[in-house]
Amino acid sequence: MQIELEKQLSPDDIVFLDRAIPDALAYYRYLNIIVDPKLAEAMHSIAYKKVFILDCLPLVQDYARREDETAQKKIHAIITNVYKSLPFPIIHVPLLLPHERVDFILKNL
Repeated sequence: MQIELEKQLSPDDIVFLDRAIPDALAYYRYLNIIVDPKLAEAMHSIAYKKVFILDCLPLVQDYARREDETAQKKIHAIITNVYKSLPFPIIHVPLLLPHERVDFILKNL
């Protein structure tokens, strides 16, 4: 689904993705799952102008987030390493108030 969604995006538009194709690779690694061939193929065709990696917020478990703090940190590290292995500029976004994070990102577009 993510692969198809990203294929439809125009490279001329500014688009923010909460999760992107490399995140899927990170979760495959975290869960020790063999990488799906479609994902492996998609990893060779992706292109992002910039990647913003946000520092972790305090953990709040809900219906979707069941990990503990240790798992949260491990997943964040794997995601960061996956993006570092790719040829896209990475901007680390520090822990700030929401409007300050927005300002930080907009100033670094």
